[in-house]
Amino acid sequence: MFLSAVMGCLALSTPISLAWAEGAASLEMELLMHSLPRATAVGGMAAIITVGFATTTGSTRIAWLIAFGGSLILLANHLLWLGFSGFAPLTTLNYVDCMAGGIVLGGVLSAIQHHRALMLLAALGGMGAIMLSDLSVSDAEFAGTAGDSPLGWFVTESLPVVLIAPTAALIVWCAFARGRPRPEESVLSVELPLRPILAMLIITGSRVVGSSWLIRDGSTPHDALPVALLVVVVALLGALLLPQREGEMVLVAVAVAAAGGAVFLVPLTGWMVPMLLAAGGAGIVLGVYRPMPLAAILGAVGLAVFALLTVDANGPSAPATVSGCLVLTLLVGYALASALPRDGATAMTLGLLVLCLPGPTVAVRARIYGVGFALPRRWEAPGGDGTSDVLLFALTGVVALIIAVGCALSILVLRRIRPPAPTTAGEVQAAVAEQGEDRGIPRPR
Repeated sequence: MFLSAVMGCLALSTPISLAWAEGAASLEMELLMHSLPRATAVGGMAAIITVGFATTTGSTRIAWLIAFGGSLILLANHLLWLGFSGFAPLTTLNYVDCMAGGIVLGGVLSAIQHHRALMLLAALGGMGAIMLSDLSVSDAEFAGTAGDSPLGWFVTESLPVVLIAPTAALIVWCAFARGRPRPEESVLSVELPLRPILAMLIITGSRVVGSSWLIRDGSTPHDALPVALLVVVVALLGALLLPQREGEMVLVAVAVAAAGGAVFLVPLTGWMVPMLLAAGGAGIVLGVYRPMPLAAILGAVGLAVFALLTVDANGPSAPATVSGCLVLTLLVGYALASALPRDGATAMTLGLLVLCLPGPTVAVRARIYGVGFALPRRWEAPGGDGTSDVLLFALTGVVALIIAVGCALSILVLRRIRPPAPTTAGEVQAAVAEQGEDRGIPRPR
């Protein structure tokens, strides 16, 4: 289950293996990187549809087998890429990779959604995958005699077949050794819940469209404000589409992802991964014992303020970067654990996909380090004193702060509208009866 979460999130958050790019044209590589957010969004739709279908079957065995099917697609895509690359562009192979990763992630989360401890372990695996997707290697590790280092091999061969094949074997073992078959009295339905699918559509669509708007030629820093407000409004709408207070997961994920784009500024080195995994695990443990989703969002607000206070036109300092990454990972683990609802496969899927998908703060950061914004005249620094650079680098923290504060207000609105989840047996029975009346089923007398 842990390896499946790592594999699914890696397929969603990274492009196809860099080894495939050998001999590829620069235009093809540029198209691959440009289409990566859209491919991740498509993989997210595959994941949420998988969760909906697997949940309606009522069988964990079917959920595991669906995840096994996705792992087989991943394995075929990475074993046969030499034959595929002759007629299929890299963008197509990457879309297949993301869809298969989404199927694996959705199937696994559906199979374990009634086991909170396993869901938290899956969250740790998803966090680990996002960290691994930010790994970088030095020139010595990438080429030459040191090119055979495990880190350089993992980065260039991600997803490695040695991860996919054993994980697929373990998934099929779980399907028959741990899977529960579908109850005989239940009726298999092909009707999918539309609200989670609609929530996924608007959340991923707004993030992709907003980020694309920010990285276009001629964009200005003023364009970041409406995009940030759009992200907050769509996150609230997506949260309202989920039942009860499951939408808190969406709001905390959006806030933490925005803060992460402002703090996480440099590629990771291998020695930081164990430290970050330990910090994420500590955050999950803290979230289990002191679950406060609003506190997680307030932590994202604090990280955005930290990003503003550590702005430097010459780039972030090493102490600020390392400490910011550790606090961010701790906050991500705490947010996922504290906002995890009962039977929360849909909410966890949405939360992990929000973390995998590049958001507006990442787009602003890419724009700053790329071509650059079209700066207003009043932002131009006379004499080259770097004032405009400081204002420009602070923009990422400003956008993260707007999104985090908006998510904090949104979670208060959600709690005002939605009652707390039932805890006693009588409250659960009353809630089930009320849901039945909403579907036209009379309340039992």
